[in-house]
Amino acid sequence: MAERFLSASLARLRFALANLQVLPLIALLLVVAAALTQLFLLPAREAAIEEAEHRLASLERSTRHALIERRSDRVSPEATRQRLLDRFPSEDQLNSELGRLIELATQQGLQVPSGDYRLIPGKDGLFDRYVLNLPVKGSYQAIRRFVTAVRSEFPDLAVEDITLRRENIGSAEVEAQFRFVLFGRRKNA
Repeated sequence: MAERFLSASLARLRFALANLQVLPLIALLLVVAAALTQLFLLPAREAAIEEAEHRLASLERSTRHALIERRSDRVSPEATRQRLLDRFPSEDQLNSELGRLIELATQQGLQVPSGDYRLIPGKDGLFDRYVLNLPVKGSYQAIRRFVTAVRSEFPDLAVEDITLRRENIGSAEVEAQFRFVLFGRRKNA
């Protein structure tokens, strides 16, 4: 009986090998390979990546701290204060700044019929406010280009007010009134 069972099993095995279907076998092998990868290889890789990210973050922190310490060693508070004050024009340079504003307007094709400016002393003793009322005439696009040029050339200038007016809807010319504030440092600052 055992002999008959063994021969029947061998016959079935020979039949299965002779009529072997490749696709289910490949699918089974791929599933086993994916399961082994998921169970053994990926956790080790994930742990290595996480450890490398922690080391990188630690190195970045230590580099940042070292850079901050080097900067703080080289720059004194007085030097920082002076560097900040040097960004603003002195009393002597304020008139040339006004001239540069008018020059920018004419470069953009705007007409500057007149201007009003006044110097307002600051309460803190460090800065004065130079308030400029500047009327201009020109196309809307030229006025926009002028504002962009002023903001890029004078980053510390404050645009306090812009008023636009057009005579009629068909007119290509726009009248604009700008109020700029330039901050200037005093000589003794």
